[in-house]
Amino acid sequence: MQNGDTPLDIVFSVSEYLDALNRSLKSVRAKILGEVSGIQEYPGRSYLYFSIKDKKDGSTAKCFMWKQDYKNSGVLLEEGMEMMITAYPNVYKPNGGMTLQVEHVELVGEGVLKIAYEKLKAQLEKEGLFDEANKKQLPLLPHRIGIITSKSGAVINDFLSNIGKYGFELLFVDSKVEGEGAVKDLLSALRALYAQKVDVLVMMRGGGSLESFQAFNNESVVRAVSKFNAPVITGIGHDKDAPLVSFVSDTNVSTPTAVANLLNTGWKESSHAVVLAEEKIIGRFEKLLQSNRYDLENAERIIEDSFYKVFETFREYREILVRSLTDVGNTIERMGEQIKEAQYRIIRGFTESLEKKKDVVETYEKLLIQQNPERQLALGWSITRNKKGQVVRSVKDIKKGEELDVAVSDGIINTITQ
Repeated sequence: MQNGDTPLDIVFSVSEYLDALNRSLKSVRAKILGEVSGIQEYPGRSYLYFSIKDKKDGSTAKCFMWKQDYKNSGVLLEEGMEMMITAYPNVYKPNGGMTLQVEHVELVGEGVLKIAYEKLKAQLEKEGLFDEANKKQLPLLPHRIGIITSKSGAVINDFLSNIGKYGFELLFVDSKVEGEGAVKDLLSALRALYAQKVDVLVMMRGGGSLESFQAFNNESVVRAVSKFNAPVITGIGHDKDAPLVSFVSDTNVSTPTAVANLLNTGWKESSHAVVLAEEKIIGRFEKLLQSNRYDLENAERIIEDSFYKVFETFREYREILVRSLTDVGNTIERMGEQIKEAQYRIIRGFTESLEKKKDVVETYEKLLIQQNPERQLALGWSITRNKKGQVVRSVKDIKKGEELDVAVSDGIINTITQ
């Protein structure tokens, strides 16, 4: 439909019109009071049918409800039971029939609610959900605290005003605590905090009537609390007909202030115990000092004497060391003089040896000069060699007609023997 168009300006198909009609009918959402009849629940299917009838004139409306919404309502439908439903009209396209699309059902009247409450309580008690053996013990010093309650109202303010400053980590999930949508909110909050692995879970709300407590008497909520992975504390202000959640919780107190004080207890007692232990330790230490004062003074004297003896011994060893170092110095000085004297003797002996060697060398030098062949030749001597270069020392060494070389001081004479 465009701007300016009226419904009569557009032609719908039947399917299109029914879709548009159902969208409009959702706005006609209302709470309707009546008696339940004609309950039709089919195994394996995700929905159920029933009718709701006006007690005055018998007017009847057929109802359709998804099983998940039915389960979240926490009410078991029975023939003739007076109920309050939250629903809106819807046209079923395959046959054109109109039904009420039910979102939520709740019991009305204290008598009916009381009967349903006692019936579910007996069932859960029989299953052992309330047994003390199943209760989880609260940690002595909880730190990570999950909180489920409404963000509005005095409950959360009372709790925060009384919780101690012990470094708590508070994980708060806002949830409706009564009326339509409360069950859905509570289950969602439980799932969220289950994943956070808190040390303790706290569920709180103020007082009220049995009707206002229906969400805390819901079977799905009660079972979810019983399976929670940490100890659960409930602080729900109701003494008579306490909500079923308080029976299944691990610890139940009546007010948010009592919840805060319970969480403070372990920390407060531990802090007090630390102070007492500190005082006790200091007292024992002072008593020990007092009773052992004489021993301490005696020990002081012993230590002083020991130090004196150590220092005396050190002084004696120091004097011995000084004397030893002096003796070593004198010894080194004497050894230096001996070394110098030995050095002098070695040098003197070496010098005398060199002088003797020099005389011998000069003697041999004179002999070599005298024996020099060139000197002999200069004196008139000659040296005769054959062609082989061999020196001729006798006439027996030559033959007739043999060529000879005769070396004289200024040359060589070639001759032939006769």
